[in-house]
Amino acid sequence: MQATRKVEDLVSIIRDKTVRPVSQAVRYLLFGLLAIFVSVVMAVLFAIFAIRVLDTEVPVFRTRVWASYLVVAGIFWLGGLLLSRKRHSRS
Repeated sequence: MQATRKVEDLVSIIRDKTVRPVSQAVRYLLFGLLAIFVSVVMAVLFAIFAIRVLDTEVPVFRTRVWASYLVVAGIFWLGGLLLSRKRHSRS
C-alpha cells in the first residue's frame, strides 16, 4: 500500500514538473499564433475595405487609384510607427 502511494506521489511530482509547463507553453504558443493570424486577416480586410471605399465614395480618388493605395499605406505606416515607439529599448 505504501509502495503504491510512493509511486503515485513520484508520478504526480514528475507530471507537475514536466507535463504541465510544456502544456502551458504549447497553449501560449497556439494562442499567440491565433492572435497573429487574426491580426493579419483583419489588416488585409481593412486594407481592402479602405481602398474600395476611397475608390467608390470619394470623387478625388475615382480616377487616381494610386492615391488610395498611398493613403492606406500611410495609415499602415503610421500604425507601424506608433507600435515602434511603444516598444521598449533593449539597453
